[in-house]
Amino acid sequence: MPLSPAIASDAPLQLRPQQEQMIAAIEAAWFQGQRVAIEAPTGTGKTYAYLIAALARNERFVVSTATRALQDQLVDRDIPALLAHQGLQRKVAVLKGRENYVCLHGLEQARGRLQGQHASALGQVERWAQSTQGGDLAELDNISHLPSLLPHITASHDECLGQRCSHFERCFSNRARARAAQADILVINHHLFFSELRHRQMLGVGHGFVPLAPTMVMDEAHQLQAIGLKVLAKGLNVGDMRDFLQTVERQTGLHARGFAPWATLLQHAQQALLQWMDAEQRQLGDADAATQVAARQALVGLHNALSALVAALQGVADTAAVVAQLAAKGDVLLLALRQWAQSAGSGRSDLVRWWDSPGLPRAMDAAERLAQGRRAWRQGFRESPLWLAQALGALAPQVRASSWLGQGAQRWLFTSATLGDDDTLSWFAHGLGLRSEGVEANGLPPLATLRLRSHFDWAQQAGLVVPQGLPSTDAAVPARAQALAQWLLPHLRMLGGRCMVLCTSTAAMDALAEALRLGLQGQPIDVLQQGEQPKRRLLQAMRSAAGTQAGRVLVGTLGLWEGVDLPGQALQLLVIDKLPFPPRHDVLHAARVAALKAAGSDAFERYILPQTAMQLRQGVGRLIRSASDRGVVVIADERLHSRNYGAALQAALPPMPMLSDAELPEFLRSLAQDTAP
Repeated sequence: MPLSPAIASDAPLQLRPQQEQMIAAIEAAWFQGQRVAIEAPTGTGKTYAYLIAALARNERFVVSTATRALQDQLVDRDIPALLAHQGLQRKVAVLKGRENYVCLHGLEQARGRLQGQHASALGQVERWAQSTQGGDLAELDNISHLPSLLPHITASHDECLGQRCSHFERCFSNRARARAAQADILVINHHLFFSELRHRQMLGVGHGFVPLAPTMVMDEAHQLQAIGLKVLAKGLNVGDMRDFLQTVERQTGLHARGFAPWATLLQHAQQALLQWMDAEQRQLGDADAATQVAARQALVGLHNALSALVAALQGVADTAAVVAQLAAKGDVLLLALRQWAQSAGSGRSDLVRWWDSPGLPRAMDAAERLAQGRRAWRQGFRESPLWLAQALGALAPQVRASSWLGQGAQRWLFTSATLGDDDTLSWFAHGLGLRSEGVEANGLPPLATLRLRSHFDWAQQAGLVVPQGLPSTDAAVPARAQALAQWLLPHLRMLGGRCMVLCTSTAAMDALAEALRLGLQGQPIDVLQQGEQPKRRLLQAMRSAAGTQAGRVLVGTLGLWEGVDLPGQALQLLVIDKLPFPPRHDVLHAARVAALKAAGSDAFERYILPQTAMQLRQGVGRLIRSASDRGVVVIADERLHSRNYGAALQAALPPMPMLSDAELPEFLRSLAQDTAP
């Protein structure tokens, strides 16, 4: 049975057979110097299994996760429970990226800029900042306008002023790093792990800020590929150029006043920068030829304006060392712009490039985006290899040593509920450069693998429904959302909510949430939507409704496909609007498909289908969270029946009996009548 904080430290430790099997596999692999990957389904108790194995070595170790929710669960619940049970004293710390902590400098600067609702929310944050010990923004889940406030009160690594900041000694991020350096057990996330590798690559191995360890546990490891490529991608942020221009303005005023028309040069460069940012944003997605030409012209205009400024700096480089440094920095920026200007197909089929604009709607113009504060400056271009193993291989040998492709850590464990569809976990292993066929990869011992089976009886606890008669998946989003909502409404009324709908796009989520709200008017069932409240509050609302007369339906997109734990009556109807095929407009996905086809491989069988199966398993895994749970999975996509690949996707799912539309009401009626806790 799983441990809990309530268990007394002298109680006998009871482990499930799967946990014992997992611990034995970890210890055997580590003893033989092997990396080990273990697929352990929901409910296996893998967290306690790997913690027990790591604690048994009696030395410092690091756990990395994909989600902040699991970080908090480990530090607040799982690790303290296990340490108390075993009577151990260990220093435990959690370290997140800078943007997860309130920036006191940003908070100070925002005070004079924000008005209205933002000003009220800012006041709440300021009062909290005076009393909080850790400054972790996850504590602020009761401020409704927090998401739009975050760009103003957080700082990325590039935006941090470092020792120049007047709040340096009180900085919450710096204090968290100090605690991390002293911890026996450090919990980080994958984004931070790869940021550390990138930081060491840029500044040297001795400039790391995340203290790694000989034992590294990578939980939620199926996310490593996507997160690693995003973080390790080369590129240039718009904010880097903005900071450069601001520094030029300041330093030329001090050291080179009157030597060149600085005000005019800077004005031209700043205007060209805004025009480029606007043009690149407008051509995201399916841009027409005119939009693409405008983006190209804007890039040329920025390059020319920046070239004129850099030439002027070079002409007065002997006035001060800082001016010479700015001239050199300008050359670096010009080189980056020229690289971006090169065609994506210029002889490098192993690279892919894209414009990254996190959190900014495409419809915004330049002025609206600038009003978003720091978030507007985090956009820029990126260039990356197709696979994470290639990105790691491109790192300097001393930096690569800190990854699983080096010798910096002696013991590595990768674990997740979804790592592959075969016993060698080849889907996971190949992309990370860890082959598992008994031969060495990159000079390393072969990867040890284990696939554990779920101990839940899905055949008795759940059923699968594929609705009939819905519009095809190619139909317009509003029409399909309306039809699915109409199909769902009688089932939601019968069950009284207890439902989560996982959508494959934001547009589908918005349309379906609106249709369900209209259809449930007058019913004691609330429709919650991802993004309207912090994720923690949404899940708490679902849990609090369990066993009561208040109904809840939660509609979300990819942020809810994993990391969601709603046991018992909180969730008994799980709906997936479409099979989660990789999005066609994703440039990385398109490049992988093209590369596999060029190599003579079947891209659908080798890449698209396994990727879809893993995502589908993650979503379905939200339903059954304990041995007493019961529920229904609805996959509203007839391709699961009508296409020849449907059988392969069904085989990837837990074994559930197929229910017809006519059989579903009786199954739901039995759930509605079940009031057992």
